[in-house]
Amino acid sequence: MLDQPAFGRRLRNLRRQREMSQSELAGGEVSPSYISLIESGRRMPSEEIAQAIAERLGVPLSEFGVVPPAQANADERADLVRRLVVARSARAEGGSAFAAEELVTLVDEADSLGEDDVAWEASWELAETYGDLDQPVDRDAVLRRLLDDPLTNSSIRLRARVAAAIAELAQSRGRLPEAVRAAEQAVAAAAELDASALEWCRARLALIAAYTACDDLDRAGDALHDILDRLDELPTDRLRGLACWAAADLHVATGHPADAVPLLERAAELLPPRTDLRQSARLALTTVRVWLATDRPADAVDERLGWTRHAFSMVGTEADRVQLAAVEATVLARKGLFEEALSRADDVRPAPGLPPHELAESLLAAAEVQMAGGRAADGEKSCRRAAELFDETGTHRRAARAWRTLVGLVAERGER
Repeated sequence: MLDQPAFGRRLRNLRRQREMSQSELAGGEVSPSYISLIESGRRMPSEEIAQAIAERLGVPLSEFGVVPPAQANADERADLVRRLVVARSARAEGGSAFAAEELVTLVDEADSLGEDDVAWEASWELAETYGDLDQPVDRDAVLRRLLDDPLTNSSIRLRARVAAAIAELAQSRGRLPEAVRAAEQAVAAAAELDASALEWCRARLALIAAYTACDDLDRAGDALHDILDRLDELPTDRLRGLACWAAADLHVATGHPADAVPLLERAAELLPPRTDLRQSARLALTTVRVWLATDRPADAVDERLGWTRHAFSMVGTEADRVQLAAVEATVLARKGLFEEALSRADDVRPAPGLPPHELAESLLAAAEVQMAGGRAADGEKSCRRAAELFDETGTHRRAARAWRTLVGLVAERGER
């Protein structure tokens, strides 16, 4: 096989002889930027892509001097696929640690045998498994490799899928500007797809979440209208439910919690506990927060909060329990049970997997409870830390709100 630079030079010469642009040569198989990478010697296409390029140029593949690399025989490929299925099944049944070990080995073997598609699928499954295991650094490393993979660059669906996953991971780690950039890349990659494509939906949901978290509410609203206008076209109940949830979050962020209530109720119908108990519990906790800002009866709040507590006792993470503590502290304080409320407020602290901007929201709730319960110094400390976290993550609107709250608390304390 020719080396990458030689292949790229030959491709560039043939394209120019035929007076074709990189966009014309790319066609529907790959992107113009990927053609540029090949011509510069920075990428070597797979045999399938090389064949498609040769056909578009009207020459045989041998014109490039390509001799197909040795491929795994049918039995070896079948074994790789079988092991991928086993790893996926193990992950689905809670054996994520075993799945991760098997997938690491599987990726290496598929690469060495030239089975690029199996290696790609195993790498994607590995990234998802690292998410299950709460290993964000490892997940990020795998996703970055996939982003540079030739197969990813040859498919708008794969580019959109990987970029959206990077955006979601960046947001969960409090890297909000990075989340916005990756989500915008995902949306751009999926622009040619329609609303029935999973990648189209996931890219836009990632963008809405990133804009909302960054307090870029106008652009979040524009992106949200795009997906709500096509809500019935979305391919699954889960995606429709997540879209309703995203719309509710935006209504809360813009100061209209009452408008969020019907959207959260619709989301709960589309995201039932039998499908994903932890996701349903997180949605229920969001609903309780919104109810506390509206006129929902106390008994309804207690019932939903009790169910959430029970669900988190089975499937919740430490981060989930911190956010639960903040909400429970608020509910207890409103009932005048300040000793219990203050105890729960003390449970609001950093936790693995809890994004800084979400910790900041919980700290603000804790600060209100601490001030109402007579612990002004602790309330000021919690409020100050929340403001600092908002500043660190670039959520400046919420940072300004937190600093104003802190100034008010200090002034009120001085008057006492």
